[in-house]
Amino acid sequence: MERFKPRDMFVEAGYGPHFADQLLQNAFSKLFEGDPIDERICFDASEDLAYIIDIGHDDIRSEGMSYGMFIAALTDRPELFQKLWNFTRKYLYNAEGPHQGFFAWEVSTTDFSKMDPGAAPDGEEYFAAALLIAAKRFGRIDYREAALKLLDDMKNKPANGVVGPMFDVGRKMVKFSPVLGNDYTDPSYHTIAFYRLFAEETGDNFWLEVAKQSIVYLQQAIHPETGLCAEYSEYDGTPKSTPWYPESHCFSGDAWRVAMNMSLDYALFRGDEVEKTLCEKRLNFFESRRPYLADYAIDGGPFPKEGRAATPGVIAMNAAATQVLPSNDKLIEPFVKDLAALSVPFRFWRYYDGLLYIIGILATAGKIVF
Repeated sequence: MERFKPRDMFVEAGYGPHFADQLLQNAFSKLFEGDPIDERICFDASEDLAYIIDIGHDDIRSEGMSYGMFIAALTDRPELFQKLWNFTRKYLYNAEGPHQGFFAWEVSTTDFSKMDPGAAPDGEEYFAAALLIAAKRFGRIDYREAALKLLDDMKNKPANGVVGPMFDVGRKMVKFSPVLGNDYTDPSYHTIAFYRLFAEETGDNFWLEVAKQSIVYLQQAIHPETGLCAEYSEYDGTPKSTPWYPESHCFSGDAWRVAMNMSLDYALFRGDEVEKTLCEKRLNFFESRRPYLADYAIDGGPFPKEGRAATPGVIAMNAAATQVLPSNDKLIEPFVKDLAALSVPFRFWRYYDGLLYIIGILATAGKIVF
């Protein structure tokens, strides 16, 4: 499958050719090696085990572990990658029971026991992508084999009365959860560029069909004027509120990631002009709302609760979305400069914002390649 070279949007915004590397090194040194009280999110369990904590919720999540492996692979840190993978296999993997083949989304920081053995599909998607990237970069066939096994389970796990596959094979769309009864989706789980990678590595055109359907779905799920989408939605794109998260029909933390998913596909594969158009709408919306917030109704109205000021996570994802813009577009500079001006996230809520901050820098600088 033909690849295109992503651009370094920091350079296009007027920064030097090594500026992104400096941002990455500073972020990594603080979040992965810094002060344990206020800075770092990554800790050693032993010489060969490392884990990432959601500091604000005091747990270990498949999201964070998979993001950490993704970052370690893209920044050429094979030892860290192996330590994170060792921990993931030892403590998150379900080797038996109804969830067998998938990774628990939540593990205790006290004794590393599974708090909830259920899986979150975005974690599995990032695990598979990280393993495939690391297999190529580090020359590890075993990583590729693990990724292919996981992808097979994600698609083909037999329903056992509790859990089934992570994808609705008929609709060709990722589910919110493989637990039976969760018949809806999360727009940010549609990692389109990853699906193209999965198709290459497996030789299974199912993944290309998933990529195509995800773009059709996102066009339905994203508001036609604001470019915003909900946290969760029905398969037809209708925003969905849930009992445990009444605001899930609005734009917030999960949904920040949708623009990066589209822009990454567009930058690497020239996936679809729809992705470009939807990212442009979102950037125009935020540019018109400065100083913008992190949380909105998808039509741009107020969030049901008090909306937060823009966080590093949403700022980083917006900067990543500039990959779709033509050179010299007036929207490049303001959004990239927003990201460049940030301090590395620290203290209580540094986990999610910190990981999106690093991934956003990688995407904005054109360093997410596979």
